[in-house]
Amino acid sequence: MSAFAARIITRAAARRQFSLLGAMRTVGRSMESHPFERISITQKPASPDYAKMVKRVGSQAVVFFPFMAVALGWPAICPLIFDGNL
Repeated sequence: MSAFAARIITRAAARRQFSLLGAMRTVGRSMESHPFERISITQKPASPDYAKMVKRVGSQAVVFFPFMAVALGWPAICPLIFDGNL
């Protein structure tokens, strides 16, 4: 390798060092909603909205259970439907 190429590589490496710990800290900080957010003592926590939660779970169950019944039950239903005549 020439001295010129070695100097360019050395400058590029010395310009910015990669720190795994620094990268992990940056990722952790980016996931925070706000770095200085505090839990309020004066404000009461919101009461859970059970009706909304039941409605959401119910609407998901209406789609999930029939889909899973078809996805997992088709091998048992096919012999009854086709009666061995494929």
